[in-house]
Amino acid sequence: MAIAIPRVIARNIVFKIGTTSYAPELSNIELTLGDAPGGLQTFTEVRPSGEYSLSLTGYVSGDADSLYRLLYSSHGSEATFTIIPGGGTEGADNPKFSGTVIFNELPPISLTANDEVQFTVTLRVKNTGHDPAALLYYGVSMDVTA
Repeated sequence: MAIAIPRVIARNIVFKIGTTSYAPELSNIELTLGDAPGGLQTFTEVRPSGEYSLSLTGYVSGDADSLYRLLYSSHGSEATFTIIPGGGTEGADNPKFSGTVIFNELPPISLTANDEVQFTVTLRVKNTGHDPAALLYYGVSMDVTA
């Protein structure tokens, strides 16, 4: 008999920058591990260094409290972020991912007649260390405690 594994449905997720929720403004969030700039991997290393990027696709808003405006007003600074893919509170079956995002890119403005205006930015995540025993992966921590 096969064991059913719970699956995450991307609905009612938690996404915060600092303490402010921006999930209602986003249609796509992607946290991706890539190679760190300048790293040279030898044949015996699994990954000598890594760097996460946080890609966000959302809706353009001129509202002073919108994510779009935050991206402009925070350019060049850093802030903490939190993602809970399953929504609600983190726990053993619902991990929370967190780290520090670097606002290194400004969102574009691209307009198509009669379409809701969207933007996509890809931001750097600050690498604050790598310690898999502590569930810290190149600056992104995974918390599985409630």
